[in-house]
Amino acid sequence: MKKLIVASALAFTTLAGLATSPKVQASSTAKSAKVSFKQYKKTKTYKNGLTVKYSYNLPQLKGKSAAIKKINKALLKKYRETSNPSKSIFPSKSTQGDTIKKTTHYDLTKISVSYNKNSIISFKVDRNWWAGYQTNNKKIPYHVICGWTYSLKSGKLLGIMDTAKGNKASIQKKLNAGAAKAFGLKKGDGIITDIHLIYYLKNGKLYLYPDIIESLNYEFTHHNPPIYYNSHFTIPSRYK
Repeated sequence: MKKLIVASALAFTTLAGLATSPKVQASSTAKSAKVSFKQYKKTKTYKNGLTVKYSYNLPQLKGKSAAIKKINKALLKKYRETSNPSKSIFPSKSTQGDTIKKTTHYDLTKISVSYNKNSIISFKVDRNWWAGYQTNNKKIPYHVICGWTYSLKSGKLLGIMDTAKGNKASIQKKLNAGAAKAFGLKKGDGIITDIHLIYYLKNGKLYLYPDIIESLNYEFTHHNPPIYYNSHFTIPSRYK
């Protein structure tokens, strides 16, 4: 059985937004961070009846420390790096005729703080995207859940081994067991053993998800048991 590959980041495709609306998420202490969200929204309706909706709430931490600046820069980079590809859901005049009439395309990303103490901050990311792709008259959306966890002391993006309870060997054992139970992992199953795990931290647990795009991974959704974007398991965290 191949070793599970673990990762703590997931690339996203997002759009450039317009409106800004900050919201306080958490109090500022030495062990936590104060967070505001910049809400980006855009809606456009075309003559053929197509409506396109975009939403992204970008978190930014309050403070002037090197760690806070590093985290904010990383969060902003995630947003900016992926803004151009998502513009494709807003068709140009030349491609507008190829879109499905009287439907709604969408690119909706919701980010929330799932953990914010012990000098650790963790974000849960939920993204739902559809730009008209369908087969046999069935809509094929793109939906993923992932997380980003950072150290408020160093600004470092933390992986599973940084936040799970136990040593490397015991953590890996828990990951293997959890993936076996949740995803039907079996020895020699090449489809499953190449899954990358992504996570966020909440209530003393790591919530672990497969790093897959459900609609683009037929072999996962038709596996036994099926593996979907929200399939997950938990393991204990060293942070309560």
